[in-house]
Amino acid sequence: MSEPLKILLLGPQGSGKGTQAKILERELRIPAFSMGQLLRDEAASGSELGREIDRIISGGNLVSDKVAAQVLRARLSRPDVANGYILDGYPRSLEQANEFTFDKPTHVMVIEVPKDESMKRLGGRLTCFTCGRVYAMRDGHAAGDACECGGKMEVRTDDTPEAIEKRLKIYDEETEPLIAVYGGQGLVRRIDGVGSVEEIHNRIVKALER
Repeated sequence: MSEPLKILLLGPQGSGKGTQAKILERELRIPAFSMGQLLRDEAASGSELGREIDRIISGGNLVSDKVAAQVLRARLSRPDVANGYILDGYPRSLEQANEFTFDKPTHVMVIEVPKDESMKRLGGRLTCFTCGRVYAMRDGHAAGDACECGGKMEVRTDDTPEAIEKRLKIYDEETEPLIAVYGGQGLVRRIDGVGSVEEIHNRIVKALER
């Protein structure tokens, strides 16, 4: 039996991590999840921890790295991750990685796109706030359209040029040092993120085989 694939997908905002995670989930038959999704699910569960997370988020505050790691640890204890998992965009800093001590990725896939491409993609995207799925206006979608889950597509309030610039700067300052650490462990595979969704997916699959 082959070893479980524990894939960490990283890349700047607009690199298509979420889209590629969903495709890999179907193809590899292992679950894909993001930290944002896990926190929303826990908050909606009504558990004691979920109620704490809901209070934090409702108060406009950020969930601590320790609490986020606690949620992830619980998720990784479920039987459906026995053959592996795909973690979309977490950890994204050395501080978060310091809390992620209970498991280790087998592959760190870094999807790379130029800054102008990230700006273009983020400026034309729509997000379903019910399930977190991202759509592109260039594909014919518009704000208010229905998502597959039944929610509605909306423009994020932080998808302004100024906010996007700030998030890309944070990625350079916080995530690139983390990638360097994983690179030193021989886990990093850098993927050209420019091209069609299918082309990028094929590059990821080939890199997983190395």
